[in-house]
Amino acid sequence: MAKEVTKSQREQVENLVYSVLDKVDPSKTNSDYYRNIFSQMDNQEFYNFWERRLPIRFHYEIFKIEPKMADIVDAFKILKKPLIERVNLPHIYVNPDTGKPVQSQPCMVIYIHIKRMKQMLAAKTHVSVATDKRDMKTGLLTSEDKAAKNTDREFEALAAYGLDYNIDEFSRMRADSLRAGAEADAIITDKGTLSDKDFTVAKDDDLAKNMLNVYLLAANIYSNLIDSQYMTPLTAKNKSRAVERI
Repeated sequence: MAKEVTKSQREQVENLVYSVLDKVDPSKTNSDYYRNIFSQMDNQEFYNFWERRLPIRFHYEIFKIEPKMADIVDAFKILKKPLIERVNLPHIYVNPDTGKPVQSQPCMVIYIHIKRMKQMLAAKTHVSVATDKRDMKTGLLTSEDKAAKNTDREFEALAAYGLDYNIDEFSRMRADSLRAGAEADAIITDKGTLSDKDFTVAKDDDLAKNMLNVYLLAANIYSNLIDSQYMTPLTAKNKSRAVERI
């Protein structure tokens, strides 16, 4: 049975769409695009349009249509959707008297209305419990500790959303920066939580970068991946410890 949409209902929906799009795209490119589409629809076609999965898609244009975080916040105010919410963390602590989890500090909520990439859905659904079996040249896990790893596609997706801290986490502390990883594990064991400000990643704390640096040195090529002042970290450390006689 066909659904009917009144003129006032349609106007309310269209005005909401245009006002939200104009907040994140002041050029009105997106709102004009949908104005043109909606103008060619009757009420039944308009209703069917919203029955589709993810009917509205935002159109980006590099250097021209690139919403800032402030624009997104203003758009969410129109939608009356919160960007900050309290999150229950039952795996950290449950009130023994009430049996209910204790709420954390307010956290930012990210709405990602996209279809998950097949690779992430099929192969990235498990992680390693232990990280003892590791190739000490490349940093990759081996044997029974081997599990899914992030590829360029996942990092490109994180970069597209501006999730710089997540990129650092997955490429350093949770990858092959072993000293930082051990420091993070100790903090989690002690405090139960971890922030990016709680641990540091040294320039030479990266197995893959160390391996690449060795190959470059063997090819007589200097890089600043790890070396500084044309010295390896070990040479620089030994020089700082040396006692000069006067």
